[in-house]
Amino acid sequence: MKRFSILFWIIFKISEIGFAQDFMLQGWYWDYPKTCNGFNWAATLNSKTNHLSSAGFTYVWLPPLSRASFGNCSNGYDPKDLYDLGEYGGGATGFGTRAALDALIANYNTNNIKAVADVVYNHRDGGKPENNSAVKDYITTYMSSVKNAFPSDRYRCILPVGGSTGNGAGNYYFKIKSKTEDSKYNNKEYTVYMQTNAKGWQSKVDTFEYEPNGGGDCGQSNNSITLGRNWKSTIDASGCKRDEFHLNLNAADFNSSGDTIFIYLTNSGGNYSDHYIYGIWSGNLSTDIVSQLQYQTYTDFASMPSGQGSMNFENFKPNSVNKTTTWLEGDWDWLWFFYDYDQFQSDTKTKLIDWSNWLWSNAGIRGYRMDAVKHFTEEFVGDLMDDLHSKGKNPGIVVGEYFDTNPNKLKDWVENVKLKMDPGTKSSINVRAFDFDLRQALKDVCDYGLDTREVYISGMVDASGATGFDAITFVNNHDYRDPGQPVQNNTALAYAYILTNNKIGLPCVFYPEYFGEVVPNYPNINLQAKIDELIQIHQDYIFGAPAIDYLNRYSTPYASNYISGTPGKSLIYQLSGGIAGKEVIVAINFSNSTLKVDHGVNMTNLVQGDKLDDILGYSNFPYAVVSGSNQIYIELPANSYSVWVKSDIALPIEFGSFNVKLMGLNAQLNWNTLNEQNVKNFVIERSLDAENFVQIGSVNANNIPSSYQWVDKALLQSKTYYYRIKTIDFDETLIVSPIRQVYVEDVFRVEIFPNPVMDESLQIRIRTAGDTDAILQIISTEGIIK
Repeated sequence: MKRFSILFWIIFKISEIGFAQDFMLQGWYWDYPKTCNGFNWAATLNSKTNHLSSAGFTYVWLPPLSRASFGNCSNGYDPKDLYDLGEYGGGATGFGTRAALDALIANYNTNNIKAVADVVYNHRDGGKPENNSAVKDYITTYMSSVKNAFPSDRYRCILPVGGSTGNGAGNYYFKIKSKTEDSKYNNKEYTVYMQTNAKGWQSKVDTFEYEPNGGGDCGQSNNSITLGRNWKSTIDASGCKRDEFHLNLNAADFNSSGDTIFIYLTNSGGNYSDHYIYGIWSGNLSTDIVSQLQYQTYTDFASMPSGQGSMNFENFKPNSVNKTTTWLEGDWDWLWFFYDYDQFQSDTKTKLIDWSNWLWSNAGIRGYRMDAVKHFTEEFVGDLMDDLHSKGKNPGIVVGEYFDTNPNKLKDWVENVKLKMDPGTKSSINVRAFDFDLRQALKDVCDYGLDTREVYISGMVDASGATGFDAITFVNNHDYRDPGQPVQNNTALAYAYILTNNKIGLPCVFYPEYFGEVVPNYPNINLQAKIDELIQIHQDYIFGAPAIDYLNRYSTPYASNYISGTPGKSLIYQLSGGIAGKEVIVAINFSNSTLKVDHGVNMTNLVQGDKLDDILGYSNFPYAVVSGSNQIYIELPANSYSVWVKSDIALPIEFGSFNVKLMGLNAQLNWNTLNEQNVKNFVIERSLDAENFVQIGSVNANNIPSSYQWVDKALLQSKTYYYRIKTIDFDETLIVSPIRQVYVEDVFRVEIFPNPVMDESLQIRIRTAGDTDAILQIISTEGIIK
């Protein structure tokens, strides 16, 4: 069990309930059809606008919209030209053209839906190559054994040949070693590849180095390589820890007027190492020319087609300011994805904030889903919100993807962002986080059978004390796309929880599960009708409810009688004070069998005899009645849910109490009524499995508050017996009581009288329960068997 405290009866200020009226759709998934395959997802979403609006969705989360470095088959998390949304001669993005995006947002505005952009503030990709002195200095000088290596797939080295400044043809010797010679970097395979402008890829199979090849520094031979071919290599930690490669550059291999040797040292399998070229000798020269080697990164964004968002290597890590101090480690500084922005540089922060304003003013975006927020500071987010607010732009949705299932970290991120916001901004913009912890608890319940009550003590609100304004809840999304990651079972039940519990956050629905899109590794379901029902119920009855009581929580004070099912396989909770002013009770059954339970309810706004209608009709009875013991009877089929709302129509009968007790071999049924009007009679029914009931008797009604008794005689089977009472009115209205049960043990009873026997008038009576035969022996004091 998670060790978090919880306040079960939570009271909210009414001013803090506004989030409950909003519902968001994630309007895409990882492999949504892209324009590279002839699709136009912007148009697809547009065609569904009217339905989404009528269903109650107020926000739609769009995928990253900017031009991506990987082209129009990309999901957009590799942003290249921030201001190109499918225009400037580049054709459509993966999402669609700018015209299609404009049409979508215009239709959204007409239908009271706001577009939420997926914005990437952590990294950028696809710039032109530029000399990067900061990366060169970090790799060759400031890298140490306690620091992380700069990723070897994000830079290349160049050496001039030809022309007046080039080194010309001849033999070149490239000396490579680990900067730190630390064991964590040695013995990792890396690839050496070289080419010139004149001689590129030669389409030859990869070849491999052979040892020893430490070169002259180790008194060893070297390996000769050729242009345009991969050379698979390893720095041998047990040898001299050096590799030397010989390149014979012929005049035909480069442009004599000026050319460059391009050198790539990349690791295999996504690994990075700190190997670098520490020396270059040319057969034509007697000195080391390694100082001529330049390091290049693809960080020149000065000439994007949009003409906006210009950046260079100084906007990324490492740069001239932090190259001596950064360790390239931790969530903020490690280069997880592409080229990592340095938001501490004022130019970087300003340009990202300007882009965010442009998305609002130029593209009509009204919400921001911020990708990978743990990888940049809360200060940047706070400054961004302050800038938007200062310009009169107050987005209704600002949510960070802080991918962590620790609810305290999620809450802390939100709180830390708020600390960086001005007071006026905080009162106008709610910054939230996706509740990955609650989602994990729902996954554990739905797929792994975790005790359902763990849900009550999970998530940002119930585990960490955040408010619903701080969280967005969800069941599945694009992050959970590998086998076994999505919630696979009982997905509808998970949605029932997040769509009816208004205190835990704003719910987000996943496109494939709403529209029944078949997506690999996700459950093949279409929940549109069910989700539409739940949204409508939320709007009609739950919105604004300031109180919720988890009735079947751990250590609950509410009495219950589980005839079938268990508290650990169900969620039963009560909402009070909603928009309709009526008590609402939700029950969700995660069991593979029927849930049958008399469960206590909070009586603050209820009285005995109150009727609660099953407004979904998914339970086995159309309503429940608050009994004399302050309980309602819930009977739900396996893996289902329903919602009960206090009715304005009084029942013709109000039960007080109903109990059954065993009297010898008889079951005595006792019940009383608090009110009776127009009742015809009471029908007594019995069952051996709590499913199939048969009538065994009836009692006429008095039609005044009364007490009744009926006896089921001579029970002969060793079993559990289940009883219920049906009341039938003269207008044929049917009301069914809760189920009660008794258990009859095997009984063999011999009755002898009189005792002691004084004459010949001995009488013996044998009574049995069960199916066994009785054998009787009478033995006198002399041992004679009678």
